[in-house]
Amino acid sequence: MATGGIAALLAVLALGFIEGLRRFYPAREAWLRLRRAHGRAAVRATRERFEAASGSPLPRRLAQVILSLVIIWAAVVSGLLDKDWYEVLVDVTPYVFIWIALLRTQGALAAVAGRMKDHERAAGEDPDAELGESDALNL
Repeated sequence: MATGGIAALLAVLALGFIEGLRRFYPAREAWLRLRRAHGRAAVRATRERFEAASGSPLPRRLAQVILSLVIIWAAVVSGLLDKDWYEVLVDVTPYVFIWIALLRTQGALAAVAGRMKDHERAAGEDPDAELGESDALNL
């Protein structure tokens, strides 16, 4: 039972990381620091990767697989093993938090990409325009 509690705590931390990423990353100062250190092209490529990843169906599919496995496991374990309902609930709790984190991942990545676009607009750039050769080389 203690292992289930520790796993639930770690799952809540994973969910908190996704929510923190969604709400705070990147701050304007962090975005400027990344841009100074790696250049405009690298930061733009990172934003485009975030946008592409936010459109990926993989997190939702993983969430469906986890939900299916948890339902099957909960149905089987109560009959086969000598576990009470609250023990099954404690065992399932971490998977619920991971399931929620997976469902929130796409939105978090889209929010980060949107924030990066806003920072580009605030810097006087057009985030939808193609980078020219001189812009890509401008570090």
